[in-house]
Amino acid sequence: MRSKFRLVLLLFTILSFPGLASANGGLGLEKLLWEANQLFLEHKDAEALEKYELLLAANPEQQEALTKASIVCGRIGNRFPDDTHKGLYFQKAYSFASTAWGKDSLEAENNFVMALALSNLSQTASLKERMLHICQTKRYLDKALSADSLHAGAWHLLGRWAYKAANLSFAEKSVIKLISQEAPSEVTNELAIDAISKAIAIDPNNLVYYYDLARVQREANLKSECVNTLQRAIDQKLVTTEDLELSRRCKVLLKEVLRIRT
Repeated sequence: MRSKFRLVLLLFTILSFPGLASANGGLGLEKLLWEANQLFLEHKDAEALEKYELLLAANPEQQEALTKASIVCGRIGNRFPDDTHKGLYFQKAYSFASTAWGKDSLEAENNFVMALALSNLSQTASLKERMLHICQTKRYLDKALSADSLHAGAWHLLGRWAYKAANLSFAEKSVIKLISQEAPSEVTNELAIDAISKAIAIDPNNLVYYYDLARVQREANLKSECVNTLQRAIDQKLVTTEDLELSRRCKVLLKEVLRIRT
């Protein structure tokens, strides 16, 4: 309740005194966006979401606020252990992404957040919905990479998508054939490895990319490559609490792989 009250109060202040919305004003919308983006980078997602929602209440078409609010909702949802809370935030993420995409369906980031939102929704969806999301996700990722071939997030998500598509069960493949004409074909773990490797080449400081690449390499029985990826990950500078957790997971995975090798 307190958070909602602050949100309403700040919005009332901005709308009542338009001069405050200048680039340099104390509560100006550009300053608010800058503050939200700083919180976004620090993974202070609840606080960032509050500011993005305030911005969007004043300017519902603010593209950066829409896309980052979608990403933030996905990150918050992924921290919950139960499907109920996950689903609430994943639906919000999809709503923000859909609004952004509706304003500009050619923008790389808008297509990326649509793909990301669908990927997150798959975690709490039924089998039929999950398979439909898999087909839709690829379409948005193709558009994102067509608009920006150096979009690291899109390459990483394409790698995750490829890994899922390459390892579908017989039941999942059967459902896809029934519900969609976009069934993934000729998808392999090698495609997943190639896509995530491209993400790392573009953004070599993201620990998630290394961790996911190492997991696919382990599944593909590429143990030497997996060890090399994990060692590179462990050498990365840790910035957020998420980085600390990812680094811990990388160390655990490295021990497991080294034990298998011996």
